[in-house]
Amino acid sequence: MINRPVGIAVGRLFTGVFLTAAAACGGSDLILPGPGSNASAAADIEIVKGNGQSGAAGTMLPDSIVVKVTDGTGTPLPGQIVEFSPTAAGSEVTPSAATTDANGIAGARWVLGSTRGTQIVIARVAGSTDVQTAFEASAGSASARRITAVGGDDQTGAVGTALAAPLVVLVTDEFGNPVEGVSVRWSATGGAVSPRSSRTGADGLAETTWVLGSSIGTQTATASSDELDGSPVAFTATAQPGSANGLVRVRGNAQSGEPGEELEDPLVVRLVDRQGNGVAGQPVTWVVGVGGGSVASTTTITDGNGEAETRWTLGPNPGVNTLNAVVSGVGVVGFTATAAGGGGGGGGGSTPSHMRFVVQPTDVAHKHGIISPPVVVEVLDASGNRVIDREITIRLDLIEIRTGRSKGHETAETQSGVATYPDLQINVVGEFLLRATAPGLPAVDSEPFVTHE
Repeated sequence: MINRPVGIAVGRLFTGVFLTAAAACGGSDLILPGPGSNASAAADIEIVKGNGQSGAAGTMLPDSIVVKVTDGTGTPLPGQIVEFSPTAAGSEVTPSAATTDANGIAGARWVLGSTRGTQIVIARVAGSTDVQTAFEASAGSASARRITAVGGDDQTGAVGTALAAPLVVLVTDEFGNPVEGVSVRWSATGGAVSPRSSRTGADGLAETTWVLGSSIGTQTATASSDELDGSPVAFTATAQPGSANGLVRVRGNAQSGEPGEELEDPLVVRLVDRQGNGVAGQPVTWVVGVGGGSVASTTTITDGNGEAETRWTLGPNPGVNTLNAVVSGVGVVGFTATAAGGGGGGGGGSTPSHMRFVVQPTDVAHKHGIISPPVVVEVLDASGNRVIDREITIRLDLIEIRTGRSKGHETAETQSGVATYPDLQINVVGEFLLRATAPGLPAVDSEPFVTHE
């Protein structure tokens, strides 16, 4: 047996691996790296091309990703296995491992994952922990696929007003990434939307403002975008009445009954907002006027339709009775009734002698306003009893006090000796009185009143 020194360098191949002679029984062998194996000679891996590309999520990048493996002196190393490892969910590299060619080159194709943003592929020489490099690519959203509501649904607001929160939709691709620049059309079956068309931003969101219509209850709006899953997107809102704006007489006016008796029909008023919707839950006060009498309840609460009612018992004497329904800060509605028969004093069969204003006109806050409570004129005989057995036409003229000129007129016929004018509207500004005239009877003037701008 011949002994040789161990560790003597006998050569250096292109792989950069030093070969040594080893002592062994019966001779010595040269140990070389086998085909396709990676030796520690791989000292560097560098990117040749394919870094910094961009594309849509889920698609293949236009260029291959390519690396070059060299030894410590920069000499290309063929036969090295390079592993390509993507880090993003859904990302794939084909092949996942490639062998360098004679020039130390290896490459693969990269399909981006589903996540928008920066994605990375690690290229590493197999068997090495530090000979590696990284490719980066920017993944954008894929084509728009879905539209969904993300804000503004199921709100409540007053009729004719804008909802507190905008209507918002989100447009995404098949992976759920937001998609920018998609046109969304808006429409509403109640009220109006503004804008009627908008485009999604970088966050994939588009929005509009919804002004509710004039009707209370459920209203709907939609967001549409052609050929997207989920289109059209539906929104609903509940429209509630606005602030109380007016008081309206519904029924119970101009009834007749015996003195001291309850009228057959209840008195009913309705509290409404500016659009005419009933306003619920508000108090109405009932105030007895001329003739005395009483009401079953001096304060009642409006129901879901905005209506409130009470029962009215007439005063003890024949003649005209009046009553006002009042909602503080909103308005007054007047009712009249006739107490006929009973304790005498009725003018049945008597001759009309003169007239008098039972309910005088009051100041009107604004021109075009209606005088409330309604003006009432009574026809009496010479004894002061109301004449109830005939109809008499009474004309009211609006007289301007400063000039004495007539500014318009209105007529009404007596019923049981009483003429009522429920809708007198003054369209000019100034100081006026009403003059009542009837055939064969002396004219009578009301108390003066004023209208304002």
